[in-house]
Amino acid sequence: MHWYYVEEDIQIGPLTETEFEDLVRVGKINSKTIVWHDGLNDWQSYGSLRKGASPSVVSPAYPVAAGALPGLRCTECRREFLPDELIRYQDSWICNNCKPIFFQRLREGLAVPGTLNYAGFWIRFGAKMIDFVILWIVEMAFILAFSPLFGFSFFRQTSTPNFAFLMVYPFLMFFSLGYAVYFVGKYGATPGKMALGLKIITSSGGKVTYMKALGRMFAEMLSGIICYAGYIMVAFNDEKKSLHDQICDTRVIRK
Repeated sequence: MHWYYVEEDIQIGPLTETEFEDLVRVGKINSKTIVWHDGLNDWQSYGSLRKGASPSVVSPAYPVAAGALPGLRCTECRREFLPDELIRYQDSWICNNCKPIFFQRLREGLAVPGTLNYAGFWIRFGAKMIDFVILWIVEMAFILAFSPLFGFSFFRQTSTPNFAFLMVYPFLMFFSLGYAVYFVGKYGATPGKMALGLKIITSSGGKVTYMKALGRMFAEMLSGIICYAGYIMVAFNDEKKSLHDQICDTRVIRK
């Protein structure tokens, strides 16, 4: 039996019973989490399912076919059908109406519903460039605003930096670090990634904590130190993992 659950409007699964129970045990899935597994008529809160309650909570994103008999759900439309009304492709079941769009997705290399759509090298590179520009603008504005207080100006050739002015650079370094940790810990993505519809999650589909975001930032420094080989690794594995993704057990997906 395979389980699915919904987090922040993203359907995550399929999960084996062991994987699902592990998420319940660590609190990732709680009584309010909307879940579904093979054999259920509707999506339900895990709390009502665990108590054996008859009412179910149906997620609007996954409607149930009117008058459908209990059976299997189409991966695309999430409507229920009898087994002989569906075809199977790997772990997916598709109804006759959804076959064209499902196989069109496969031909175009798009993600099948219920699976994670990992972000590739170039879109992640674009997000990194957006973050670089944002940080550069903020840092240059700070330097131009505060450098005169330390007796230094970029507009006077005779001006030379003093020790106090050099103390600005550690502040800028910590600002860059805080920028990544804050946004990834709170929103799961930096502004650059948000602009391109990307999100950082754990390998099980969970939210990245502030501590994991901090560790990922230091691991990302390692990816850059080794001639950016840690970034290039994204292009050479199925889950598009960079070195820092592998170290911190994270993934970058298209939302």
